[in-house]
Amino acid sequence: MPLDVFAALGALVRAEAVRTKKVPAPTPAEEPATPQPDSPAPPPAEPPEAVAAEPPQAVTAVPRPARRGLLARLVQKLTTLFG
Repeated sequence: MPLDVFAALGALVRAEAVRTKKVPAPTPAEEPATPQPDSPAPPPAEPPEAVAAEPPQAVTAVPRPARRGLLARLVQKLTTLFG
């Protein structure tokens, strides 16, 4: 009985590993060649400098206060619990 459980668990782990296996990115030699159009390319759009009138405002993050050590927090909880 226990061996059946471990065999089933192993099969599940192997199936999940196959399912989540990362596919490597295709290399340039593997990619299909795209046909070049006969017509010339359309004129480029306006440069981005002309579109953006004012620069975006920087968001300043407020730093969080330093966290006390683990031992200090545990002692504080124990003293509040037991008085």
